[in-house]
Amino acid sequence: MLTKELEDRFQLRFSPINIPGGCFNQKELEGFMHALVITPDLIKPTEWLPAPFYGDLAVFEDDETAKDLAEFLMDCFSHYTALRHAGELSYPFDIKNLDESVFDSIYSWSHGFWFGLSLRLPVWSTPFMIKNSAKSDSIVSSVEVFRALADEDFDTTDLLESIKKNTKEEFSSEEWKSRLTINLMDAIPVSVHTLQEFGRYIIQKKQQELEVSEA
Repeated sequence: MLTKELEDRFQLRFSPINIPGGCFNQKELEGFMHALVITPDLIKPTEWLPAPFYGDLAVFEDDETAKDLAEFLMDCFSHYTALRHAGELSYPFDIKNLDESVFDSIYSWSHGFWFGLSLRLPVWSTPFMIKNSAKSDSIVSSVEVFRALADEDFDTTDLLESIKKNTKEEFSSEEWKSRLTINLMDAIPVSVHTLQEFGRYIIQKKQQELEVSEA
């Protein structure tokens, strides 16, 4: 989550007045930053800085505004990087107390998280080989949780069928979609942890390989 100082700066800078082309809300930005810092592949600022403006560089009235926004986003990135290094980066919602009042915030956070994952989707799309023997699809499944929540073009038919197999009751199409959304939200914490641990493992592995090559 953002610090109070960063929250205040967000409220000051991220508004339709400053960004006529649109931008992330605060929860989207928090989810995006979380995904960005756990990705085990270098993403240069020149690539990810446009993302909070939905992938397009907004047209600013002056260079000073653009500079302030870029500095703010870099400070957010530094904050989240520090949380990751300190082992303090975690899913920010209490899964034991989910109710409709926080659904919008969770959805926004998940949308931002998906946007971050999508910048390096091949990294998360390859099934992970555990000890060179067993192939696990937990990484792919975890990514699909966010894709199903945030990507309107994603086909959720298989996910819906999986839920229907475990439910004897009959519901309307909209009720089934609601049930799918709730199931996906319930799966977010484990999915975030799975992806975060995978990213940490790959980063450590790369560091070890670099140390060996330099020895």
